[in-house]
Amino acid sequence: MKKFLLFFLFLSLSIHSFPFPLGAEAKQEAEFFNTFLKASYALREGDPNSFIYLQKALETEPDSKYLKRLLVSSALANGKPENATPYIDFINQGENSAEDWSIYGAYQWKTGDLKGAKESYEHALNLEPEDTRTLYQYALLISTLPVEEAAENFSRLAKEYPDLACEAYTETGHLFLSRQNFEKALEYYTKAVQADPEEVAPRLGRGEIYEKTSQFFLMLHEFAELEKMGYANAGTLSRMGSVYFLVNDNENAEKYFLKAKEKFNADAPSAYFLALLAEKKGDFSRAVGYLRDASDYETNPSKQLQAAFYLKRLNQPEESLKTLQKAYQLFPDNIEIAYFYALALNDARKYKKAKKVFKNLLLTAPTYHEARLQYAYVLETLKNYSEMETQLNILLENQPNNDAALNLYAYSLAQRGVQLEKAQDFIARALAINPEDYSFIDTQAWVYFKQKNYAAAEDLLKSLPQEVLQANPEIAYHLGAVYFELENWEQAKIYLEMSLSTQKEAKKLYKKLQKKPPVKAAF
Repeated sequence: MKKFLLFFLFLSLSIHSFPFPLGAEAKQEAEFFNTFLKASYALREGDPNSFIYLQKALETEPDSKYLKRLLVSSALANGKPENATPYIDFINQGENSAEDWSIYGAYQWKTGDLKGAKESYEHALNLEPEDTRTLYQYALLISTLPVEEAAENFSRLAKEYPDLACEAYTETGHLFLSRQNFEKALEYYTKAVQADPEEVAPRLGRGEIYEKTSQFFLMLHEFAELEKMGYANAGTLSRMGSVYFLVNDNENAEKYFLKAKEKFNADAPSAYFLALLAEKKGDFSRAVGYLRDASDYETNPSKQLQAAFYLKRLNQPEESLKTLQKAYQLFPDNIEIAYFYALALNDARKYKKAKKVFKNLLLTAPTYHEARLQYAYVLETLKNYSEMETQLNILLENQPNNDAALNLYAYSLAQRGVQLEKAQDFIARALAINPEDYSFIDTQAWVYFKQKNYAAAEDLLKSLPQEVLQANPEIAYHLGAVYFELENWEQAKIYLEMSLSTQKEAKKLYKKLQKKPPVKAAF
């Protein structure tokens, strides 16, 4: 043992630090071993400099087949097969081992000689049939051949190496599946299952084919077999849940999505479907939790938008707005995020911010007509009437029958008491499109009111159901104002009181009403 250790210690010492002089031959040999050791360590560490060290060692031993083979192998490992070319003649030096043929085959493959590479790998396997690394390379090479040729070679491989039959048939199935030849792919996956019923990959392949060809119950059966075998991951379980969801078996769908979540809590498909199932139950809090658990939540604008929707349903408008604000910061160019963020800002009465978001959105998406309409509503609220009319004119130029835009235009003009004939034209057009809309009827009544046609306004507003008036303080205020002008103080009081909580103008008119007699005087 001491002699062995001393020998390697000797090899590792630098010739410049050796304590006694060496002869020229011994010095050359020491240099060679020192360089070779550097190359060996570099190869072990994956250091690209190994190639340089090997070249230097080859200068000392220019006929070394072993060094040439190492140089070829190093060049291939560095992704530079062209550097291997000067040394590839090692294959013609004497008898070749399985490793020689395997490395030579790898060089041929990298330089595009697939036929030669295939023959070289076959030489290697003839010498060492159990060499799994060469078998693996050979199988990869076969998979790059035209599919029919590859299938033929894999079938031969399966017959020559029965222990590899399952893998060979599975790879053939993958090839046919990648080319959408489901029939052939299924044939080879089935052969693979027959060769090894406990192997997972071909069963997964069959399950994928059944899924792609809408044979969902066969897919369920395949994945259920995998589950029995103890192989079940989030992917297979969530796909089973998806099938049950598709056929409206929500109980089993939830069962399998939850199983998938147990395997991988952040599984994105399971999170999405569990959120939908929770939504169906009205459990919006749990739905939000599922979405936020998903691995892709931070990078998925749709899921963040969905979470904001659920929070709104939970009557948490501030949290919903925060969620949309964060999403807008992450995805400023996402049209839907921008649109719903602006709507939420408007609902929160942050009109100036909403205006800014809508304006930027329309620069990106000028044909987003609904966004332009909502932008006009915000501008009307801010009393930026000139810009509002500009936006409505653009919208109506593209959509002349947009009844909501016609109504908004008419109402704004009536509210300001300007261009009442134009307002009448717009609301008439809106009502022709949708005569049953309560807000349109209210706008028409308000135009009549501004034209001092109080009787016509009263007839319209009285025609609305009482529950509509109770649910809409603004409409109730309008009817109250009509009765005030008709000096029907009692009825005016009833409808103004309905609107006091939200309508400033109703409060002003109600104060005036207090000074009037309680009942309209009889004539």
